[in-house]
Amino acid sequence: MSASPAALTGIESGSHWLDVVADPVRLQILRTLARVGDASASELADRSPASYRTLRRHLEALEAMRVIESRPGVSDGRRAGRPAVRFHLAPAVRESVSSILG
Repeated sequence: MSASPAALTGIESGSHWLDVVADPVRLQILRTLARVGDASASELADRSPASYRTLRRHLEALEAMRVIESRPGVSDGRRAGRPAVRFHLAPAVRESVSSILG
């Protein structure tokens, strides 16, 4: 079953899904996640002309609008420290974003 563009409306925030892609940084995030499946903020920053700080702000906004979701990263057992959070398109919007953005 395909999610409609209405699934991207962010009903809770009252914004229309086009508001999400009106910003070039957010559009780049959605395109990247549609292509790669999931990525950390650092990986997304490597593919974006925006600063890491700007990118984080947009990731937080997209997550608040329920367009993307995050999950804890998984340790590879070799690196010290906490693994990076991974971001992915919300299941309800994945197909719509992929078909709309190509």
